[in-house]
Amino acid sequence: MNNNTHFYSISKVSEITGISPHILRYWEKHFSFLKIQRDPAGRRIYSDRDIEKIKNIKEMLYNEGYRIKGVKKKFRTDYNKKKEKHTSGDFLKKILRMIKEIEKCLP
Repeated sequence: MNNNTHFYSISKVSEITGISPHILRYWEKHFSFLKIQRDPAGRRIYSDRDIEKIKNIKEMLYNEGYRIKGVKKKFRTDYNKKKEKHTSGDFLKKILRMIKEIEKCLP
């Protein structure tokens, strides 16, 4: 993990986001992309990244009119776009390396 990552208890996250702890636990069950870690005692610990996801979920559900199914679909679509973008970049880098190798072989 990044040394600059902070971890928060469920009560602190509830305070930061304005979402009740029971709703946070419910979301954890229903949103597979919201993977909350646990400390050695079994208590939930939330990272800054988790809090950003929770804020995005809250915005989509409470302000943008999404339902749970729609939020899942939106996150999945956004994840696939990021993955596709990353994969395309890697592919282009690989092609560029191959072209450079071919240039070295030319007289």
